[in-house]
Amino acid sequence: MLLGSTLLAAQQPVAPRDTTARPPAAPRPATDTSKAAATRIVRDTTKVDSATARRRRLAADTVKAPLARSELPVEVGGRWHWSGEALKAAGALTLADLLQRIPGATSFRANWIPAPQFIAWNGDAGRVRVFRDGVEMDAIDPRNGGVLDLATVALWPFEEVSVERGPGELRVHLRSWRVDKTIPVTQTDITTGSENTNLYRGYFGKRMHNGGAIQVAAQQYNTISPRSGGDGSSLQFFTRLGWAWKQLSVDGVWQRASMDRAATRRFDILRDPKFELGVPAFKGGLGNAYGRVAWGDPDAPAAPWMQLIASTQSTKDGTDTTRVDTLTTIQKEPSGKVDTVTSYVARTFAVSRVQYVLAAGASHWGLRASATARLRVGEGRKDLSPALRLGYDWRFVSLAAFAESRGQDSTSRAEVTGRIAPWNWLVLTGAYGSYTPKSPVTGGPAFTASRADVSTTLFGVTLTGGVLSRDLTTLAAPVALDSTLVRTGTGPVMGLVAGVRGRVYRDLGVDISGVRWESSGAYRPQMDVHSSLILDSGFPGRFPRNNFHMLASLTWDHRTPMFFPNDSGGVGKMTGPIDALGARLEIRIESGTVFFQAENMVGKAYDSAPGYLMPRRLQIYGLRWEFWN
Repeated sequence: MLLGSTLLAAQQPVAPRDTTARPPAAPRPATDTSKAAATRIVRDTTKVDSATARRRRLAADTVKAPLARSELPVEVGGRWHWSGEALKAAGALTLADLLQRIPGATSFRANWIPAPQFIAWNGDAGRVRVFRDGVEMDAIDPRNGGVLDLATVALWPFEEVSVERGPGELRVHLRSWRVDKTIPVTQTDITTGSENTNLYRGYFGKRMHNGGAIQVAAQQYNTISPRSGGDGSSLQFFTRLGWAWKQLSVDGVWQRASMDRAATRRFDILRDPKFELGVPAFKGGLGNAYGRVAWGDPDAPAAPWMQLIASTQSTKDGTDTTRVDTLTTIQKEPSGKVDTVTSYVARTFAVSRVQYVLAAGASHWGLRASATARLRVGEGRKDLSPALRLGYDWRFVSLAAFAESRGQDSTSRAEVTGRIAPWNWLVLTGAYGSYTPKSPVTGGPAFTASRADVSTTLFGVTLTGGVLSRDLTTLAAPVALDSTLVRTGTGPVMGLVAGVRGRVYRDLGVDISGVRWESSGAYRPQMDVHSSLILDSGFPGRFPRNNFHMLASLTWDHRTPMFFPNDSGGVGKMTGPIDALGARLEIRIESGTVFFQAENMVGKAYDSAPGYLMPRRLQIYGLRWEFWN
């Protein structure tokens, strides 16, 4: 949905000093030392103090040294970054919802919130990596075949998301929510809507006067989808305890999510209205925790920094293996007998992995450099992945380089990106990357990828055009959607990128981006377009204290069919075209925000993965309210 930005708390303007002329002060009367006078003086002083009591309480609200945050690589020539209220106003419940608007990213999912969700970068779902506070989220769930299920990455515990568009892979960096004030902050979110969706969320955070920090948050949601299944519920927790003093920071984070998801139905809407079993039921938990010691801030200019992190990631499937999922078709046979589809649930399992991260960096004179050593321990293996980053920014030239050896998928990477802006209205950007898997059998052959684009700004509107290309490679299979899907090879491919973004009249703007490839391919449509018409304004003429803001958008998403190759050979199963119309409205008054979001407003039946019907005429609405006590 729309990327927007709203401010949460109203600012109290400082009253201007009164410089008008005043008459000379009257002579001070003689001091009255009587007891009655003394009483009057005390009472008068109390009145004055009560008038300034709030300012004194605010003065006591000191801001403490911030807790550590992870390195956030700045993409050269990029703009895919969300933070604060802009992240909340994006209308995304999961990471897949947020990433699907990036040109070159294709989303496919089994259903609504709990169902498996994936993003393919230039057609490859195995080339999307997620880093949470500097720790990479590995695809350790054996049901997913080494591809990370983005339905397990909830956005609500994070305050900042930044996307690094490598030529051959997409790297997403998440920074978790932090507080720095000694007065408590409390936030409550309530959401309800279609598919019997109900979501409740609460935050509490406070800094101690000695530099300590305590943060707790929780989210609970449930959905019911009688037509296509895949519904369920989830209870999630976030806790942080820490301490910071000047440049030194120590903190620990614990996150836990339990999930209970029903089996998902698949329909062949083109040939047969009957369904078959798709994604099996799941009942289990996901967890991660880390402890961190840090010195300095990666965002601070001309200052060194260092972080040492020890983390653990786990997943557990506690589904009862004796249960049988029996799904009944929505249509009877001519004989009157009702068909059923029966499938046994997959075997239970529990997997965990430990990850140690040592990272350090510095910046000076426009040059930034950092090095990271990432050690993974689990499943009887130990893998060390060193990485190096270099960046340079001076006037109209920006350069960046990234190199990593033996990543999670045993692939070595080398990327370089450059940006030249000879004039304010013209920007040229190019990127090139080389990717070499350790084993050509499991990871495919080595391949290269590149990107080049040019953008110009005219009358406040930025126009962008460019080219994407990728060499011969193999594509990972999202087997969580269909166990018959297989890794498949693909030849060289090239695509054209175009975009229009900016304000066209006052507070009315447009945001249009799309990719057109030479042809459709595995997990890649020939054309994918996202467009938005946006009204984003605080109406400062009527609300000079910034205590009102409105964000309204109308969106249209278009995508051509694509195929999912399976073990039977050929192109496998196809998805249909997508033409989805949506809208979002947000209104903030002081520190409370009400919102309404609608998707697929025309009620068209469509699937983003073969046979998995998306909800029709989906609406959600609710309230976000933040309190500073």
